[in-house]
Amino acid sequence: MLLKSVRNYSKRGDALPVPNLIQVQRLAYSRFLQHEKEAEERDVAIGLESLLREVFPIESYDGNMHLEFLHYSLDEPRYTPLECKELRLTYGMPFRIRVRLVRKDVAEIPEEDIYLGEVPVLMGGGEYIINGAERVIVNQLHRSPGVDFSISSDEGDRPLHSARIIPERGSWIELEVTKKDVLMMWIDQSTKVPATTFVRAIDEEFSSTETILRAFYDVETIKITELKPEHYVVSAIVDEETGEELVRAGAMIGDNIEQILASSLSEIDVITDVGDELILNTIAEERGTAGDTSVTEHEAALLQLYARLRPGNPPQVDKAKQLFAEKFFDDNRYRLGKVGRFRVNRKFDLDVPETEMQLRAEDFLHVIMYLLDLRSNRNKAHIDDIDH
Repeated sequence: MLLKSVRNYSKRGDALPVPNLIQVQRLAYSRFLQHEKEAEERDVAIGLESLLREVFPIESYDGNMHLEFLHYSLDEPRYTPLECKELRLTYGMPFRIRVRLVRKDVAEIPEEDIYLGEVPVLMGGGEYIINGAERVIVNQLHRSPGVDFSISSDEGDRPLHSARIIPERGSWIELEVTKKDVLMMWIDQSTKVPATTFVRAIDEEFSSTETILRAFYDVETIKITELKPEHYVVSAIVDEETGEELVRAGAMIGDNIEQILASSLSEIDVITDVGDELILNTIAEERGTAGDTSVTEHEAALLQLYARLRPGNPPQVDKAKQLFAEKFFDDNRYRLGKVGRFRVNRKFDLDVPETEMQLRAEDFLHVIMYLLDLRSNRNKAHIDDIDH
C-alpha cells in the first residue's frame, strides 16, 4: 500500500517543531543508572548508586561482621531485542554489585561480585521488553513531601484548621484543631496525642511547659501587685514555706490570686495578652493524660507516645527512646527528602541545608505557629491548594 504525502494548507506553517517527546524519560533513566560513567565517577547522591549506599553497609546482629558496598556494574545484554521477543525474555543488562566482607579480628577481607538480576533496557521509542512484550512506564502522581495546611471543617463559628507533614519516607504526621479548641496530632492516622506531647518528645530542650509557652506567647515579668486573675503563669507558682503548688504552669491564676499576694513572691512571669488559647488548651488536655510523675517531662512524653504506638507493652524509658529514634531520627525509616526540606524551607522562610532531611523540633514549632497565624489571619498565612 502506497503512502500518500500529507499536504499542508496553512499559510504560516508549523509555529514550533515537534519536540522529542521521550527525551525526558531517556535522560531520567540514564541519570538513574549512570551506566556510561566509571564506578568512581558516579554521583553517590542520585539514582541507583544512592539507593545501594542507603542499604549498605549491612551489619550482623552482634556487630562482628558487616558487608560493604563498593560499586556496581551493568553488562551487555545477552540477547538481542528480537531474540527476547521470540523467546519471551526480558531485554536487560545483567546487574552485579561488588561487595566486601569485613570481620572483626580477621585480617582477611574478601571481595566478591554478586549477581542480583537484570535491569531492563530503555528502547528507542521509550518502551521496555518485559517477558517478550513491549511495555511502557506510565507516570503516576503522588503527594509531594513537605507540609500542607487546610481546613478540616468549617462548620460552626470558626473553621477548624489542620496541617499535614508528609515525609518522603516514614510516618505521616497530621495536626488538627478539635471542636474543643485543642491541637491534637495523629501519627499514621492512628496514634492520637496532644501536639505538645510530641514537642516535648522530639527535643529535650522544648520539654518543659515554660519553654513551650515562651515559644508561642509574649511573656512579661510583672510585680505581684499588678497581678490579675485572668493572667496565665508561665512557670508553676509554689509556696516557699509550705511547698504547695498554688498554680500550675500554663494555668490561669483565677481564685488563687489571694494566696499569691500573701506569699513572699515579688515578681512573676505571666502571659498578659493570650490572644489564642489553643496552646494553653492543649497543655491542659495533656495534663489529663499525664502518666508517671517520677520521670522528666521529656521522658514522660516519650512514654506516652510509646504507650500509643506499642499498646500492651510495659512502658520503659529506654525502649521508648529507642522506638522514637527509630521512627523519626533514622534516615532509613524517616526522612523528608530534598523536596520535602525545600518545601518546608520555602513555607517558613528557613535556610536549612537540603542535606538536613530529618524533622527538627524547630520545624514542628513553625508548623504550629503557622496554624496560629491561620486562626488569627495574620502574617499573610493562607491555606494550601494541595491539588495544584
